Amino acid sequence: MKKIIVMTGLLFVMTALFAKNISIQIIQNNPATDGNICASSSLIEQTIIGYFFDSGHIVSSSPVFIGTDSDAASLKSALKENAEGGMDYLVRVEVDYAPDSSNPDLILLENIQKVSWKNYAVSTGKELSAGSEKIGTVNRQNNNETGVTSFANLVAAKINAGLRARF
Repeated sequence: MKKIIVMTGLLFVMTALFAKNISIQIIQNNPATDGNICASSSLIEQTIIGYFFDSGHIVSSSPVFIGTDSDAASLKSALKENAEGGMDYLVRVEVDYAPDSSNPDLILLENIQKVSWKNYAVSTGKELSAGSEKIGTVNRQNNNETGVTSFANLVAAKINAGLRARF
């Protein structure tokens, strides 16, 4: 019984030592939706959050928002809010949609052009790493929720690789 208690305690301590506080912010760039959040953007957010949570990190997010020209102001605000919340890293993910993707309720891989990201250290506000991933070949087998989820997992793995160099 003592071994179980010690092992459980050790597990909690190890998790606390290695877990990072990561905030995910999704920015949707889709002028065709008239301010509506696309279902694909929400799915990408959920998938990325799940990826980091399953990796043992503490994850938070802000609501998906529509991209604007005031990116510097929104970044400054996000960094301040995350510093107040005790977060270590801010991951800003921009989802760029094809100009003709007008139905925000459909989860289709063909609607997305690319996803780009920037990782920031919340304490300093400095950009740590960045990257982007374009959609590859879209066919009937991957032009659905499963295809978007697979693509989002690929993006999350690349984001994680950029952050891991800083852990």
